[in-house]
Amino acid sequence: MKKLLGMMALVLVLLVTASAETWLYSDGRGNRASVGHPGIPKQPALARAFKSRFFPPSSRLIDPDFLVEWETTVEVSHNGPHYYSAVSRGLTLYKDSKGAMVGAHPGKIMDTLTWDLRKKQEVTLAQLVAKDQWSKLARLVGDHAASREAFDPAARLGFYLRKDGVAFYDPEAPHVAFGVESIVPYAELVPLAAPHSPLLDASISGMH
Repeated sequence: MKKLLGMMALVLVLLVTASAETWLYSDGRGNRASVGHPGIPKQPALARAFKSRFFPPSSRLIDPDFLVEWETTVEVSHNGPHYYSAVSRGLTLYKDSKGAMVGAHPGKIMDTLTWDLRKKQEVTLAQLVAKDQWSKLARLVGDHAASREAFDPAARLGFYLRKDGVAFYDPEAPHVAFGVESIVPYAELVPLAAPHSPLLDASISGMH
């Protein structure tokens, strides 16, 4: 029995390892990028959006004073019949000409993508929450944030779908606050939903 369980665990590890991929980039000058991800989605439009959002173009790796190393991992936070949502987390490292690290941008959250699989397009904040409810949304985000002061009520919030709610963050916040997330439960967000919002989909929120 122990041998069988050990073999099953090994197969599981191999499957997980096989499903993981790494996108690598180097421009020959010392600027590099490494993005670990669970695999590019099969839907063509989503695949293009995925690569555009999570694989940094060379322009994001160029700094006039330093060499840049971009290290992120993409996590799929929701993959259901109608919606797909992913988030990348990691660091941007800055090094001198000899390769010694001189600084880092500790961006816990780098970028997100939430996609409508039926309409084959990205879900925006305006499609998630009605615009006339954004002031209420800002209050909810502040109420659920570990560091309330990290969130500007007028911020252009980024978001991604989770099992327990929607995670919001401010992509333009100062570096220290950049990785602060506020997870707002679906039950509190549904009353703020825009027409045809993913929040109204029972497979997302669990509510009818």
